[in-house]
Amino acid sequence: MSRLLYFRHAQASYGKADYDQLSPTGYEQSEILGESLAKREVRFDYIYVGPLKRHYQTLSKVQEAYAKYNIALPDPVELSELEEHRGPEILKTSMAQIKSEDEQIRKWDEERQADTSLFTKNGLLIFERAMTMWATGQLAHVQPKEYLDWPAFRVQVAKGYDRVYNTHKNEKGKTIGLFTSGGTISATLGHVLGMNENEDIIGLNGVVQNTSVSEFLFSGERVTMKRFNDVSHLPDALKTYV
Repeated sequence: MSRLLYFRHAQASYGKADYDQLSPTGYEQSEILGESLAKREVRFDYIYVGPLKRHYQTLSKVQEAYAKYNIALPDPVELSELEEHRGPEILKTSMAQIKSEDEQIRKWDEERQADTSLFTKNGLLIFERAMTMWATGQLAHVQPKEYLDWPAFRVQVAKGYDRVYNTHKNEKGKTIGLFTSGGTISATLGHVLGMNENEDIIGLNGVVQNTSVSEFLFSGERVTMKRFNDVSHLPDALKTYV
């Protein structure tokens, strides 16, 4: 059997002007991921990477670890369908209107404005609730036209998965690495497992941890999920979600 290993990027710069940049913690997580893979001599036959900076930065630390152990890696192929959804941007641009329409989000936002120690906690609560609203069509009226909505994003992710799977499904014993984001991994899981409830699929987005590994085994037409959101390579102090 062959396998697909989906890696979520390391911690990005939450709350900063440029989120698409690994934090110091993110670089440390990436180094640990690379060391773990290289020490276990996980051999990749193909690597696909999303177009975002945080995808490449995470991969770069894995490449450095493999170089240190003199283990060859294939040249990565950029796959546009591994890009993350634009939910955070939609929330940012529409926050004022969303707050005016949703009492719970308005309350969480007021609390974090009054108490800065709640910034991260309440920010994540706001994000998770807003993403559920977005994925279930409740924010269609504030959806910027230049961004994909959730159904279109799911279609894009499915096309990316199908492209990789159909390219390699008849190859035996191959290991394929894909460096991407939490929303993409969640939508991929929904696609492979035939999930239909948007709320359930987007809900997975909130639990996918940084540098986590999700693995699918495949042989011909048969695909099996082996593991989801594995961060056993990280110490507890470095397990993060953003």
